[in-house]
Amino acid sequence: MTQIAQESILAWIRQSAPYVRAHRGKTLVIGIPGECAMRDTFTQLIHDIAILNTLGIRLVICHGARPQIEQAILQQGGQNNYAKGIRVTDANSLNTVKQIISAMHLDIQAMLSMAGNDIKISSGNFVTAQPIGVLDGVDYQYTGRVRNIDATSIVWQLERGAIVLISPLGHSPSGETFSLAADELTA
Repeated sequence: MTQIAQESILAWIRQSAPYVRAHRGKTLVIGIPGECAMRDTFTQLIHDIAILNTLGIRLVICHGARPQIEQAILQQGGQNNYAKGIRVTDANSLNTVKQIISAMHLDIQAMLSMAGNDIKISSGNFVTAQPIGVLDGVDYQYTGRVRNIDATSIVWQLERGAIVLISPLGHSPSGETFSLAADELTA
């Protein structure tokens, strides 16, 4: 490595140190829309997020999968139905939604694992959902809203150094699964 390269790296470390110090021990919620997963730089993004964890920043990652779901539904001969910008998720679409979201969730876990063996990833039933129901004559079926987030369990995982990975699916107290908007979930 040349002296100029070494000096550049040292300058970068000096500039970033105050930010690391200010955010160490803080919780950061990161929303990753499905469009990000379609970019060539997605793996690098996940590795960069993993670096934040190694610097002591507590991370909650909420990922979306809208374009992947839309593409899969069309490939299966189905239709993407929206009302007021919200997907209407019927029973057939829900199966596709669960498959795509599960695959993306596993891919993100694998990428985080590649970034370091000591990185722990926690997932679970942190999100309780409720159906949107019928609005303006449209039955949204298996499209839901966030009813509750189990923040206590999330904090417990974060305190143990785990990255919490949350998918845009939620379950109702009666055991139904609902597709959720990733941006609402992140918020």
